[in-house]
Amino acid sequence: MAVPNDAKCFPAGVGLNTGIASGLVMPSSDLVLLLTNARQDYDWPFGTGKVKSQRRVIELEKKVVHLLKSLNEASAHKIICKISWWAGNNLRAKIRIRNASALEKKAMLRAIQICLTVGREQEGIDALSKLPGLRLVIATKIFRFLRPLEGAAVDRHASYFFNSLSVSGVGTAFIREWSGKARTSSRLAAYTAANHRRNLSEYIDVYLPMLERMANVLNIMKHAFECPVTGFKTDWTPADVEMAAYYWWARNGAR
Repeated sequence: MAVPNDAKCFPAGVGLNTGIASGLVMPSSDLVLLLTNARQDYDWPFGTGKVKSQRRVIELEKKVVHLLKSLNEASAHKIICKISWWAGNNLRAKIRIRNASALEKKAMLRAIQICLTVGREQEGIDALSKLPGLRLVIATKIFRFLRPLEGAAVDRHASYFFNSLSVSGVGTAFIREWSGKARTSSRLAAYTAANHRRNLSEYIDVYLPMLERMANVLNIMKHAFECPVTGFKTDWTPADVEMAAYYWWARNGAR
């Protein structure tokens, strides 16, 4: 049984096109509405409540900013522990990260420093992915908090969403694999060196630029979303586009 990399789950009218003259990535009006509603309703883990759930994201962003102000081996370790816990990393990995050795904490610091260096994002995420207890998915979630105005996470829900949105020749081509013999769900393929390199390249070269262009277009078109925590209209970042895509697919897409 082949692993599906895309699925026909979107309502009619949801699509993404490229402006021929401008090169902009243009979401259809139905896609704008879908993303806006999903971003405003984002609730993870399900049942937490959108206010509490989104407040956790905002508070984690603030904690990471605070820890980055005095970045050292201890604060780097705290950053990775906190994000790993929020991101839903498996328990064994969480314990492995929490009990990191002195050498591993030094490697965590170095990986974060590289991620913060403009032009070395791919190298930094690659370094994070090689740390004990981390893989590409959690590494992208760490990057999303290290660079909140530019970064965005990717996982199986987001990869399904943007792979399936490529009907107009625009979109991603992430590869996934089944998580177990029962084949009840799939995950981002990153457990071999070749698949890791391919999906990391897709993340850097296609995914992040596409999300940035989508966020820019939504902001230019004045399609701000309402933050349920503050009650204010808020401009989009790539991470906001990802959060909306993740939440919609987790609730409505193929598993």
